[in-house]
Amino acid sequence: MKNKFLVLLYALFIGVTAFGQDKPLKAFLSEGQFYAPEAGNYIEIQLNFVGYSLNYIEREEEKFAEVEISQVFSQNDTVVVADKYLLKSPVIVDSLVEDFHDIQKYLLAPGKYRFDLVIRDVNSEADPISVTKLLQIDDMSEELMFSSFTAAETLLANPTLQSIFTKTGYDVVPMIGDYYPTEIQNMLYYVEAYNTNSALEDSVYVVEQKIIGRDVRFDLEEYTRYFRYKGSAIQPIAKVVDISMLPTGAYTLELNLLNRDKQILARTAFDFDRNNTEKVNNLAFESVILDPAFAESIPKDSSEYFLASLIPISRQGEIKNIIRILRERDNEQNIRYLQAFWKETAPENPYEGWMKYRAQVLKIEDLFATNYQAGFETDRGRVFLQYGAPSSVIEQPSSPTEYPYEIWQYDQIKQFSNKRFIFYSRTNLNKDYTLLHSDMIGELQNFRWRYALNKRDSPDNDLDDPNGGSNSHFGGNSSRYYNSY
Repeated sequence: MKNKFLVLLYALFIGVTAFGQDKPLKAFLSEGQFYAPEAGNYIEIQLNFVGYSLNYIEREEEKFAEVEISQVFSQNDTVVVADKYLLKSPVIVDSLVEDFHDIQKYLLAPGKYRFDLVIRDVNSEADPISVTKLLQIDDMSEELMFSSFTAAETLLANPTLQSIFTKTGYDVVPMIGDYYPTEIQNMLYYVEAYNTNSALEDSVYVVEQKIIGRDVRFDLEEYTRYFRYKGSAIQPIAKVVDISMLPTGAYTLELNLLNRDKQILARTAFDFDRNNTEKVNNLAFESVILDPAFAESIPKDSSEYFLASLIPISRQGEIKNIIRILRERDNEQNIRYLQAFWKETAPENPYEGWMKYRAQVLKIEDLFATNYQAGFETDRGRVFLQYGAPSSVIEQPSSPTEYPYEIWQYDQIKQFSNKRFIFYSRTNLNKDYTLLHSDMIGELQNFRWRYALNKRDSPDNDLDDPNGGSNSHFGGNSSRYYNSY
């Protein structure tokens, strides 16, 4: 059963919204079918709420939103499952909101169902938003087959605690949509294979992973992988696919379950779109006619510096080109590449685009440069250039039990909302802050960041704690600041 992706957008503006802003309630819906040997077939309903589209109230010194959710499955006008409940958003601080998920699982016998979903913002007078759709529940109890394919934003193996994201052996935070922009370097996914212990003659089998172009039907051999498993009632399959060099286009990621004779016994697929245009790599920048304005803005003794400063906003293929050109130590060629780069990046006014970026490069040089790194080479400088200035920053230069750190929060990064970066300094010398953790797709994710942030003399002795061994203690405020967003 293939995942569906649906956006629920209420067409009218809500009259009274959070903090005086009128915005429509926005929620994203997807569903998937799975099987649990001890329970049976079930459907998973995944909802993602855009935090800023809800109305927030203050109660007992906490600010939060509430939505009333109704989910009904019926057959022939007879209700089979009905579920109505209130969902509370994460508590917010200083009017900073975050998106949040709701995932519900419903056991259903095989067959056709009508699904009705109604979502109401409890603190709004606007009408609820709703959707109705027909669903087919397949019998996964005996046949060899895959579950629904789940594209993931994050995967965490062997979670300590159960949550709404917990599946067999993993916490899987679903990704919204099927679009992978340039900044997403990896595709993460989760799927389950069922009944390989009883439906196969052999005790082992292979899962083939491949990417196929949808516009032109050809296999991309470099993305084909084979994974070997032993037969079992349920086999979780969680993988990371490097798509950093996958060109712009429409693709299908296909999984095939093969026997020893390489016969396909089960198949599942996920269609996705990739935007990763590498036009600059193909430019004949050596033949570019230099614009005098560009040449004057880049002193010859600084051409290598400014060329290297493009790395934070360049794609993988472009970075390889930049490094190759830098090795040649040709000032004029450096400037030609810079001009060609900005002709592609800001075609309407390349010089203006370059000068704005140049100003940012010089700004972060003053803010973040160390005695061994240029500003753009530091983690803070790279993030600033790649994503722009953060919406807010919490600075903690000293703490009784934590290394100096900063938490940067972005209200919006392209289609992503409320993303955070935490930087820390183990030496507190020369502004040497490094990235410790971020919840932005494609960035370093360290789920033990609280533990790493603690100094050696902090009272942390439970390494099995779900916080990664970081117990609450005097002076340890990073979690409170981080979660305040």
